[in-house]
Amino acid sequence: MRQLPLDTPASAACGRSGLPLLAHCANDHRRLMPFRLLRTHDDDSSRLYARSFLCKACGSREVTLFAIESQAQLDTVRRTMPRSDGPTQAPSNCRKRDPLADLP
Repeated sequence: MRQLPLDTPASAACGRSGLPLLAHCANDHRRLMPFRLLRTHDDDSSRLYARSFLCKACGSREVTLFAIESQAQLDTVRRTMPRSDGPTQAPSNCRKRDPLADLP
């Protein structure tokens, strides 16, 4: 992995590997960040760190980004990250039907 400097243009971080970035906050929280969340493209010359990054665990804005350069590195990072309880599911905006609601 390589740390991305503060003046890195978004197009350089985008790369062509398709691998996510690793975001590491000042309070030692880590998270994988897919490129689609960065909303960048190959011609984007804006600074990557000009985007507002926020640690979801503690709210810190001091985030350092690392580029993962191979699938083997990504597998290693995933093994060292805390496990979630299960697969992430999007919240539903439909209420579940109560099966007893139709009974008198």
